[in-house]
Amino acid sequence: MIDFESTFKIALRSLKVNKMRSILTSLGIIIGVSAVIIMLSVGEGAKSKISKDISSMGSNLLLVMSGSSTSGGARLGGGTQPTLRMKDAEAILKECPSVLEVAPIVSGAKQVFFLIKTGLRVFKG
Repeated sequence: MIDFESTFKIALRSLKVNKMRSILTSLGIIIGVSAVIIMLSVGEGAKSKISKDISSMGSNLLLVMSGSSTSGGARLGGGTQPTLRMKDAEAILKECPSVLEVAPIVSGAKQVFFLIKTGLRVFKG
């Protein structure tokens, strides 16, 4: 049977004889454990930040647009005239029980010219 006391004495003597090996081994263990703790902390921090960012985006918002729109020079629709009216917004609110609020908006672009000689403003569009 192996004697615990003699095994412990042999281990201590081995540590004393090979001091540099013992120091390097201890340093490797310390660095490894520290790296694991740091990576877990960074991962948890990133996870909570991403969760917070996603929850602040307003995932319950739905935009319904009519007509065509342009994004980055690319036209994203067929027609140019808006086809949704105020009665459509009211119908969506009335007929869709999961819709809590409707906020209809009108957006568009117009060209404005300023005639320098006469000071006359002409709205064209």
